[in-house]
Amino acid sequence: MMEGKANELPDFQVFRTVIKYCLFIIIVPVVSFFVSKLILFDAVFRLEAVSSSIYSAVVAVIVLHVTLGLYIYKAYGESEKPSKPLKKIS
Repeated sequence: MMEGKANELPDFQVFRTVIKYCLFIIIVPVVSFFVSKLILFDAVFRLEAVSSSIYSAVVAVIVLHVTLGLYIYKAYGESEKPSKPLKKIS
């Protein structure tokens, strides 16, 4: 019975990590689009609506690639860690 609980905990932690990164990948590019459009390109640079939307979309795509890269780096880093440290036999 305890073995079943022990197997569920790492699965739940993996699920939580995946959900966090999914929300991060969805929310951060959308927020970066609107923040860059409203604050940077409309208010500061005073671009036309179409131009500011295009530049904001480029910013959102770049941010999306960065967030996906972070997810891949995290997933690759976790798979490379050994589960138990190796003991040196003297």
